[in-house]
Amino acid sequence: MRYLLLGMMLLCAFAANAGMDPQQLKQTIGQRLGVRVFLVDETPVPGLFLLGTAQGLIYSDARGDYVLQGSMLDLGHGMKNLTRLDQQRQRRLALALIGEQRMWLKAPHERHHLTLFTDLACRHCRATLDELPRLQAKGVSVQLLPVLGPFTDLAEAQAAWCAPGLLGELSLSDRLPATGCNEILAHYIGLSQWLGIKALPSWVLPNGDLVRGYQRPEQLLKLLDHIDAPANPSSSSGG
Repeated sequence: MRYLLLGMMLLCAFAANAGMDPQQLKQTIGQRLGVRVFLVDETPVPGLFLLGTAQGLIYSDARGDYVLQGSMLDLGHGMKNLTRLDQQRQRRLALALIGEQRMWLKAPHERHHLTLFTDLACRHCRATLDELPRLQAKGVSVQLLPVLGPFTDLAEAQAAWCAPGLLGELSLSDRLPATGCNEILAHYIGLSQWLGIKALPSWVLPNGDLVRGYQRPEQLLKLLDHIDAPANPSSSSGG
């Protein structure tokens, strides 16, 4: 979990420089709202802070007495959606803190790469896993990260994801090791909770956009090919 903790420490440092106690704010909001708070950061509005929780991004004053939920728009710069940009940023940061890269399905001639958060049991997850070789053949490398399904506890996930023959039909670069598998799995699941991954499967694109639910390989390739388009290329992508 050291990479996840390091990332949260770095993000909290911004708020600490603003003359408030990010750990106290995390604790206060966590107790009052009953949600886990993973990060605290500054916003362009003096006295208003961004909090990343397992239920998504929210905004709070320094004491945690007032909370806002919704999108912050920068009207001075073309109605730029600052909340969406912060969501993208925290997803990119979370994935950068994974540590040793495992469970990559590498494309021989890589054009794109993306991350797949998945369970092993749900119907759409299984269909998605079966179609990964088609993405690989189209030049898309995919990193797999586990999520606890709605009816799966940690012990069940460990028994499945740490099995020696896991996903033997896929030519993954590296599988979860026999030694230390539980700790690595808990770290990965912590990342999914930090990012509020609930719909399964879910994809994170290189720019930090989140795409929820089953997507055909052709749909994903179209999103990746147009990732720099000024408008969101698919209604299935977003916050």
